[in-house]
Amino acid sequence: MTSPTRIAVIGVGSMGSIHARVVWESPRAHLVQVIDPCELVARELAATHGAVARHSVEEIDCDAAIVAVPTTAHADVALPLLRRGIPLLIEKPLASTRDSVTEIIATSRVEQVAVMCGFVERFNPVVRSVYSMLDGPIRHLLAQRHSPPADRIRSSVVNDLLIHDLDVASRFVGLDQPERGAVVSGSIAAPTRTEFSDLADCTVRFRNGSIATLSAGRIGHRKVRSMSIITDTCLYELDLLRQNITLYRHKEHSTMPGSAGYRSETVVEIPFVRVQAEPLAAQFDHFLDLVIGEADPETERAELVPAHELAFRFEEMASLTAVRQKSPELERTIR
Repeated sequence: MTSPTRIAVIGVGSMGSIHARVVWESPRAHLVQVIDPCELVARELAATHGAVARHSVEEIDCDAAIVAVPTTAHADVALPLLRRGIPLLIEKPLASTRDSVTEIIATSRVEQVAVMCGFVERFNPVVRSVYSMLDGPIRHLLAQRHSPPADRIRSSVVNDLLIHDLDVASRFVGLDQPERGAVVSGSIAAPTRTEFSDLADCTVRFRNGSIATLSAGRIGHRKVRSMSIITDTCLYELDLLRQNITLYRHKEHSTMPGSAGYRSETVVEIPFVRVQAEPLAAQFDHFLDLVIGEADPETERAELVPAHELAFRFEEMASLTAVRQKSPELERTIR
């Protein structure tokens, strides 16, 4: 029997604490270290899960690690560890700049060390189920990802929320579609409560003709995680929170003779969704497969690119649009 993989969790904020719990519950892993500059917080979490607390990454001693530090520190933490041969699961996004994302992936490839990003919605059972059900090319994907305000989050809503749906849309449409051929448009609202934007609406037109319309925000009064997908033969409605799916298949419609009435016939199906594990635990299982060689690290690296590329291009487009709106003279120059 294979020995449990020894895991360190770096960063013990909200997500780091959840990751520590998932590792502790896994029969395939052993949480050996909790690392955070705040020694008191690290000791408290380590004591809860029978791990050792450390205050510096230099003291790391593990088979693989989970990086849950603030996004701006991802590259500084991840790159030295990859060069030391330590496989990493990094919370999304991989890094705060395109160059850093590229460097992390390239370093993983050169060092032949697995790297994975926390795109947890890939492991949502409704996403997995619909992925296996799709009966043809996607014509339109519509996603809403809204939450109440969260001042603790120190990144834009694009990196915090929208990137999840960019990743899911890329995978549904086809991983080879968006990286270079997609056209991205939309808008990002100016910051109001903090220095970070809290509202973004994005449209992605893929080169195969599929369109994804995505909305993400942190100004809501309830948590919404919904998605609808239209093919030529079916409408799939997904509730990512309640983890259920409803399918609609249009049969026919007609005007009722002798009246202004209208008749439409639609077949409705509610398939059973098999929930084998919480999405974060399923994600961690996949990471363990990468660590022990039961999943392909190169495939994983390739699948990290599309969502990040779309997110960076969208933010760049939105920034340029904002500059144009502030300066008509610059707009004429750009054109």
